[in-house]
Amino acid sequence: MPSYSVAGRRGLALRAMELLKEPPPAFEGVARLFDMARLLPTTHRMDLRIGLAHAGVLFAQATLDGYRQVNFLAEHLRTLGWREHLLGGDDDMFGCDMLFSAPAQAQASDDPSFIRNPAPERWPAESHG
Repeated sequence: MPSYSVAGRRGLALRAMELLKEPPPAFEGVARLFDMARLLPTTHRMDLRIGLAHAGVLFAQATLDGYRQVNFLAEHLRTLGWREHLLGGDDDMFGCDMLFSAPAQAQASDDPSFIRNPAPERWPAESHG
């Protein structure tokens, strides 16, 4: 189960990622990336607030503890075409330390297996004629 929860549910503890609005297509893969990032060990608790935006609207927020977690998430989101924002006014960043904007055409992937390099082709393709 991905580590996000829908805002407004009373009585449930908020998990690491809180959905504020309906996410864009292909969000499951991003949620799983975030789950993977949270599992990385950290040496310091930095409590970095991470925001995810789509069409200029903040739709999810979360907290990561350290550089390794943030670096992992940022690297793989950039691979998916998400844009990283580090500097800006409080209004531009929605109060987040880092903000990622979803690409206009989100890639539909529920499985972050794209992180692994493809297996090399060992045998040349044979043509049968």
